Parts: sequence; structure tokens; C-alpha cells
Amino acid sequence: MAPRIVALIGGGQAAGKKSVCNAIVSRLQSWKVTDVKVLSLDNFKKAKIPNNVNPEGPDTYDFVAVASAINSETSDVLLVEGHYTLYEETLKRLGTIRIYIDLDADTRLSRRIIRDTTQRGLSLQAVLDNYLDYGKTAMERYIQGTKPTADIVLMRGTEPSGIELIAGAIYDRLAADKAAASGDNTFNVLSDSTPAWQAPTALSLRHNLLDSEFEVQTENYYELA
Repeated sequence: MAPRIVALIGGGQAAGKKSVCNAIVSRLQSWKVTDVKVLSLDNFKKAKIPNNVNPEGPDTYDFVAVASAINSETSDVLLVEGHYTLYEETLKRLGTIRIYIDLDADTRLSRRIIRDTTQRGLSLQAVLDNYLDYGKTAMERYIQGTKPTADIVLMRGTEPSGIELIAGAIYDRLAADKAAASGDNTFNVLSDSTPAWQAPTALSLRHNLLDSEFEVQTENYYELA
């Protein structure tokens, strides 16, 4: 049985996709939603990549294996993060909600430099060469164009209002499913705070998730700054 909710989280290199996943998981856990798992596209890279293929491009991933892993998962909520979660059509069809992290290029590059020099042992020159030869091309040719397919665009990654909206809508969907399974047509949202997803500007987004899945909003996406 596939997960009840599959959230696809995409965006450029070092945009903060894993941090957003962790923030959503943490918020859901604070509401006692614990059956949440995270799946990273990094674990589905092909073993052999031809020399003429961009090592940071979509052809380096086994999307068939990713789709199989999603369909085999039994958790209530599955967060799938990676550069190309919003690029491959099969994955997009499996998603309940599609999220794009739209961090500016300068910030992403600075994060990439810090990460690759401190965690991966690369020299500054090697990081810049990889970015200019592969990362920048992949971003411009493949990743950037997936932004209009997103239901929600997060401009600053783990922005509290954005995380609250996403986690709150997921919680509501789970609560509605539980109520429907028990024959109860009503359900209660949480009251430990003033949830951002109950604000008037978020109501249509929240209701779309409750109906079945998020729909494209406000000229293709919700942009949360």
C-alpha cells in the first residue's frame, strides 16, 4: 500500500531540501504524527554513468527504482527530496503535493562551497569547476524549469510560515482520512497554536489537499516569501 501523502520537494543544489524535510518532520512529530519517512534521490544514482552525461543531470538517476520505492512504502507520510523530484513525470504523478525551494543562486553557491570543501574534501577550485561545468548547466537546463509545476514555492527554505502551512495541511489530510474511515464526517484541527494554514490566504490550498491533492494556485503556484 502506497503512502497516504507523498510530498515531493525539489529545487537547486544546496537549496535546503533536506532542511525543509527535517523541519516538516519535526513539526508533524510535535503534533504526534510519527509515521513519517524521508526518501532521498541521492540514494538512487546509477552505478555507471556514461562520460558524455552531465554527472549532475537527470540521466544519472534511476527513476524507475525511485517510483518503486515510493509505491512500496507503507508510511502515512513520505517526503521525497532531490533535485529532480519535480522533473520526472512518473514521480510527479505519484506526488500529493509538489514543493519547490527557490533559493537565489549566490546563496546556493556559497552553501555548496562550504559543504563541498568541509564535508567532501574538495578544493575551492574543484568546487567552482564542478559548479560551472555541471551544476550551473543542470540548474538552468533541467531544474529551474520545474518551478512552475510546483504547488508551493518556498523562497527562503525553512521559512516558519511555509513549514507551518505544509505540515498543517498534511495533518488535516490525515485527520480527515481517519475521520472518514471511522464514519465521522467532522474532524478537529490542532489548537496548540494559531496555525498558519487556517489563515484566509491559505484556505484554498488547504482545501485542495483535503479534496485529494494540491492544485496549481495563483498563476501556477503559491509563492511563500
